[in-house]
Order: sequence, then structure tokens, then C-alpha cells
Amino acid sequence: MNLPHLPPIRFAKEVLTCKDKKASVLCEFPYLPTLPMLTEAAAQASSAFAKSDTPQNGFLVLIKDVSLHVKVQSLTCIIVVEERLSLGNSSEFYFEVFEKEGDVMYANGSLMIVLEECGA
Repeated sequence: MNLPHLPPIRFAKEVLTCKDKKASVLCEFPYLPTLPMLTEAAAQASSAFAKSDTPQNGFLVLIKDVSLHVKVQSLTCIIVVEERLSLGNSSEFYFEVFEKEGDVMYANGSLMIVLEECGA
């Protein structure tokens, strides 16, 4: 994954699929995640769409309509992230967080990431 994050804050571990504007990413947590941790993991999962192998700083600038549906019972989950809008170095994503083994949706919502401009 193309992330500057280090443990214990690096939750996104592996891109499982990435096609068109939708990706699924395996995420792991050091302890049962809270909604803010799931949202950060979704922001990290958006790096599946990176156009370069060089880690680039990104800033989570907007979170909206985020809901926790079921209390998380696992240290591992799958995040499905879909790019909805991209303007310059800003992108809006919709995400859903699922249990790794099954169809239970833990959370969903939208977020916006702004990437640091190269050479900044």
C-alpha cells in the first residue's frame, strides 16, 4: 500500500481488488476499532487508487454521513471504497466497512481526501 503511515496507525494492509472506481482493502487493527478508527482506515483504503508507488501525504478534510451500524467484533475487516468525485488533488469517496468473514456491514459514510501537491 502506498501510505506514509506507520504502525500502530497504519490500518490498511492489502488491496484485494481495484477496478475502475471501486476497491476493496483488507484492514487490521491492534484492538477492536471505534468509528473514528474505521473512518481513518477508509481514508487509508483510498490509497488503492494511487497513481504512483511513492507514498504521498494526504489529508482527511471532510467526513459526512458516517454511521456505525453494528459494534465491531473483529480485528480484521474489509473496506470497500468508491471514488465518487475527483477534482485536481481532491477526491471524495464513499465507503462501507464489512466483517472479513461474512456480509455484516459495520459502518459506512463519505469522506474527502486532499493530496499534498508534489514539491510542496
